[in-house]
Amino acid sequence: MKKAIKRRLLAGLLAAALSLPLLFLPAGAVGDGNIDGGNGGGMGAGSKQNYWNNEDGVRITILKNGQKVYSMDWSNQPEAPSVKCFFAPRNKLDYLHGASLRLISGDNSYRSTVVSHKMPTIIGGAGGSSIDAIRRYFTDKDRIQAISNGVGIPYGDLTGGEYKLLLEPVAYFTYKGVKWAMTATEAAMYDAQVDGQLRAWMKSLTHQNLPLSMFLERNDTELHLEAWTGSKNGKQSNANIIHYLGMGVVSFTPQLPPVQDTYDYEFRTDTDVIIAFTITTDDAITPDVHARLTIDIDGQTIQRTFISPGGEEEQLIWFRWHTPSEPKELEAYAHGHQVGVTLKIKVSDLEEQTPPDPTFFDRNNGFTLQETPDYGSNLSTTWGEWKARWKKTGPGRGYWEWYYVNYEAALDIHSFELTPDANCPTAYRLANGRTTMKSGYAVEVSVEPLVKRGYLVSEYDVTEIQNGVATFPEFGYEEYDRLLERVDSRHLGFKKNPFSYYGSRIHYTPLWYPDNVDYPVAVCVFDAWTPGGQLYATLSDSVDIFDACLNDWYIHETDEED
Repeated sequence: MKKAIKRRLLAGLLAAALSLPLLFLPAGAVGDGNIDGGNGGGMGAGSKQNYWNNEDGVRITILKNGQKVYSMDWSNQPEAPSVKCFFAPRNKLDYLHGASLRLISGDNSYRSTVVSHKMPTIIGGAGGSSIDAIRRYFTDKDRIQAISNGVGIPYGDLTGGEYKLLLEPVAYFTYKGVKWAMTATEAAMYDAQVDGQLRAWMKSLTHQNLPLSMFLERNDTELHLEAWTGSKNGKQSNANIIHYLGMGVVSFTPQLPPVQDTYDYEFRTDTDVIIAFTITTDDAITPDVHARLTIDIDGQTIQRTFISPGGEEEQLIWFRWHTPSEPKELEAYAHGHQVGVTLKIKVSDLEEQTPPDPTFFDRNNGFTLQETPDYGSNLSTTWGEWKARWKKTGPGRGYWEWYYVNYEAALDIHSFELTPDANCPTAYRLANGRTTMKSGYAVEVSVEPLVKRGYLVSEYDVTEIQNGVATFPEFGYEEYDRLLERVDSRHLGFKKNPFSYYGSRIHYTPLWYPDNVDYPVAVCVFDAWTPGGQLYATLSDSVDIFDACLNDWYIHETDEED
């Protein structure tokens, strides 16, 4: 039935349109990431000839049935032609099978692919890194698709089970005044060649942060690579680095054809919803019959009186329900006079993918502002039902006359604004109405959505907007997000930031965000339910960034008297 199909589309439209799998669907991972990591440490003071500027990347080796097919280095920033010394591109398996280092120096032949979607921090150092973010990045469908496109291996073949990805973190650093590119294995082998001189000058990088940034959490029997079970911090020996550290593996299992979604409705937990369905009856059921439907759902019993014109005409029935606080799959069964309807319902958790706490060490030199996403909007819904009135034809005689009544509801965004946090002391508004702030400070949002009911529509028939999600330009509007919630009876704002000293409802802009570039935030508000489907809206607003918050702070020195 067209109406039933439309209702299912409306129920699932937001999840499909948002393309935010971490929020509404199972995570968009297509690979299995055998990747773990340890604890980085400080880098020391360094010297003019020996230092690291937090530049990292990953060497990706594509293996088919254990044999190398292709190898490439990915980085967040351009590394050629500044890299002057590197080794002929080999991988850990090559070295474990007896290959030797072949140094290439003095030319501009090193190449790395600058990724369009920024990698998370790979080599954490004192700033730390997130192994979960690394694992998500390299198992994400879009990243695997990018690898497929880059090397010309069809996506279905790459993810069909015969291929694996061997990942090795790469550090870009200056040693003896020359910029180098090295994997952890290469660093350990080279250190052995130069009698420990590399470790003497760069040990915190080459023998701790680089090798401990990735290692296997379980053995890979096909590749004969072993998991690391030793210390997850501290300096490591060359032998342990070569054998165990500085690597991760992504494997794939054959993908089965997608199973057609069989749910009539998909909802979020702890949410007020309207569930609607159509019925038909062989005979007309008029008001004087006093017919009643009993709806059994998740241990609750709801009863509704109903009428039906009979025959092929469909009558719309709806009821209000509050979803459970925990995810589950369930059935609702409506039964009564000539009626039996079963609805399959899925209730999913809405989880925030909280952005990491920004640090001074974060960098993204290759940042490009992506187009602000449009997650779709559905600003109005309509529905209707059959009514009956008694038409008198004479004393004690008459008949029931059927007529159809249409209803409507609409979503109006009364106000929406992205503003600097109240603790941002140097933000200012220009004459053109634009707001300018310094990077490193936080922003907050305020949304005032209003659901308007049409004629004869009661409060029971519609819900207010109950949820929202925001995505941010520094993450390419992917990977991380912040959820919105009611802050009062009219407005939605960010949930409280766990990294805020004041427990504020804010999002910190990254310190590295470039000057004179807009900072647009995309917001989708949703979960306003009606018998005609869901109301939702995509919004966006921006502030201008110029300068950094570090320039607002200084240390005031005073002379102390003895």
